[in-house]
Amino acid sequence: MSEAKISVQHASFVRDGFTVLDDISIEFPDAATTLILGPSGSGKTTLLKIAAGLFPPDRGKVSYNGIDITATSGANERELRRKLGFAFQDGALWQNMTIFQNLALPLQYHYPRMPADEIRSRIDRLVGAFPIRRHMTLRPAALSAGERKIVSFLRALVLDPQVLLFDEPTSFVDHQAAQRIEALLAGYKRRGTTLIGISHNVELTAQLADYLLVIIAGGVRAFGPLREVASSSDREVQQVLTEVLSDAATFDGDILDLLNNAESD
Repeated sequence: MSEAKISVQHASFVRDGFTVLDDISIEFPDAATTLILGPSGSGKTTLLKIAAGLFPPDRGKVSYNGIDITATSGANERELRRKLGFAFQDGALWQNMTIFQNLALPLQYHYPRMPADEIRSRIDRLVGAFPIRRHMTLRPAALSAGERKIVSFLRALVLDPQVLLFDEPTSFVDHQAAQRIEALLAGYKRRGTTLIGISHNVELTAQLADYLLVIIAGGVRAFGPLREVASSSDREVQQVLTEVLSDAATFDGDILDLLNNAESD
């Protein structure tokens, strides 16, 4: 797979007079999985959307393979969008479209000449064993929050992106669906896809994360290989890890054990 590197350079973002992100610089490693952790309100989702080019930063810039995302337009922007997949935390589905139409839309937009039977075949393969296969003619309002989350996740995969960004993909979904989502992510990881996401799921973190990025109060507090960050002596970093990854983990000592146990399950 070709290089797929996202770089955030001196990015700041202010909303309603509140500084959500403050001068953040981070280069997400190519062909690796980086998970963003932090307390509620720390700016995780905002950073993820800025990295995907969905939010322009108030200051700074975001680059994809050296190309400024915030400065692209027209055909160049369209080509960039084809390479990036984003699974929203709240689903963000088109309410006036069926589930099938929501999944088909990216293919129809980026490949307008793709035959309808090929679009259907791709979607059928993607949906696979997920229960939503029975709901393809329904609209999002008829689905549960977990089912909408699954549709959003699958829509992010439909273009087979070089970079996949995801926000809590296993929250509000049942255990079986969560395992299928984890398996799909593991498959993309094996293929060398650049994965950048937010997750409170300790099993997903242990199995997929190569790097951890800890955000506190809109700034980078720690970034590095999973084991290095997990063994950090910074008490605020440890507190974030214990609170985010598991309510069962005890403060300071158990993060590495928790991750080891999840890997061995």
